[in-house]
Amino acid sequence: MKMHLLLMMTMSVMYFSEMTSAQSACDPLTQYERNGECCKMCGPGTRMSSQGPCLDPQCTECGDNDYQDKYTKETKCQSQPYCDPNKNFGVVVHKSKTTKNTCVCEVGFHCSSEECITCVPHTPCEPGHGAWVTGNHTLNTVCQKCTEGTFSEEKSWDGVCEKWTECMEGYHVEQSGTDVSDNICEKSSRSHTVGIVVGSVIGFLLVVICACWCLCKVYAKEKVKVCIELCQGDKKEPLKETKVLIANPTDPIEEESMIPDLQSSREESGLRTPEENEDQLSDDFVLTENGNFVTQENGKSVVLSRQESQPQTFTD
Repeated sequence: MKMHLLLMMTMSVMYFSEMTSAQSACDPLTQYERNGECCKMCGPGTRMSSQGPCLDPQCTECGDNDYQDKYTKETKCQSQPYCDPNKNFGVVVHKSKTTKNTCVCEVGFHCSSEECITCVPHTPCEPGHGAWVTGNHTLNTVCQKCTEGTFSEEKSWDGVCEKWTECMEGYHVEQSGTDVSDNICEKSSRSHTVGIVVGSVIGFLLVVICACWCLCKVYAKEKVKVCIELCQGDKKEPLKETKVLIANPTDPIEEESMIPDLQSSREESGLRTPEENEDQLSDDFVLTENGNFVTQENGKSVVLSRQESQPQTFTD
């Protein structure tokens, strides 16, 4: 009995030793054992089309919606999961034949559970609150209240609290911001007053310049006018020639009556005319009623002006 038990134990040990040695001869990742021989498997992204030779199997590429992520001796690839857009999943653009595609939620949605069977919208933050943690494919948005000096005026799942606007130089805060509104800046009155003063000064200067230009223009015209009048004043008007009717030479009585009057007027004025001139004057000239002399020569009469007919006088 003892000998029988010992024999059975020895045979069991030998059997397990042979099995262990046979299994360790093949690579469990790339090979499989068939009829005591290590055969090759098809690589990732492919499937085995037929058994074929053990060391040279016939492998075929997986279809568009299939994948194979490891070495296999199977004749079929695994199907890719379907990402249903009606459950707020995004469309998979880059499809792989060696890895399993992961359905990703659309922007603004996250998985409702760990299994990610469907996607639900992120929680929006109310005005006065901002996103402390922005939602993604697996996490929901976490909101927090805006601190002093920041604000948020929109309802949004990804909006953050923004800082109040700092007024520029020349402006002041007309209305301080809150957690839902920004600062309201207004132009300072001093700057506004300075602008008005500068504008007034410029306008005044323009008026003064225009007035000076007008005065100078008027003064220049007056000066030119005075100069023209002065220049015209220096010119003497020419003596006007007085023409008289020629006396009738056939009337000796009128001539004789006029000669004594001329002589008496010269005597009264203290002028003395030589006798020869008197005789010649009486013979050749005839005095008209306007004081001009008329010379007669061979029956012709010529009117002489007062200056031409005036004889030279001598004073004692």
